[in-house]
Amino acid sequence: MAKVKLPSLQNWDEVDDCLREICEVGIAISTITADMNIAINDAKEVAKGLSDPLEKRKEQLAATVKSFVEAERANMEGKTKTLNFGKVGFRQSSSVSVPTSKLNSILKNLRDFGMVDCIAVKETVNKEVLEKYTDDEIASVGATRKVEDKYFMEIDVTKIK
Repeated sequence: MAKVKLPSLQNWDEVDDCLREICEVGIAISTITADMNIAINDAKEVAKGLSDPLEKRKEQLAATVKSFVEAERANMEGKTKTLNFGKVGFRQSSSVSVPTSKLNSILKNLRDFGMVDCIAVKETVNKEVLEKYTDDEIASVGATRKVEDKYFMEIDVTKIK
């Protein structure tokens, strides 16, 4: 990407003019974005109105097919029936239920039975708490504190006419 040479400012009035222009450009961008979002929301509503009846019909057809296949399960050869426009059938599925009311008990039992590979543990450094320590304490654990002045800019939109 080519470097763009920025104009240099000569005094604080020129800086203030730049802040005014940044604010005006920001307002223009916000207006464009708001208009775009209105157009997008309108298009979504039109699409929803057109697709809702189709979604309902699709769900009805799927439920009808499911009902028929479940009723004919005993007459199927194998678990899958291949037709011209797709396949229907049954797949074996399993899941494990872990009731939250018994979570502590289950975790204890997993440890007791040596099934610690079933316990997910995520450790991370809490930087907000670590920042409360002294520089020496932070350094003693191998971390460092970085202090710097960071540039900021606040635009006063209320002063734009």
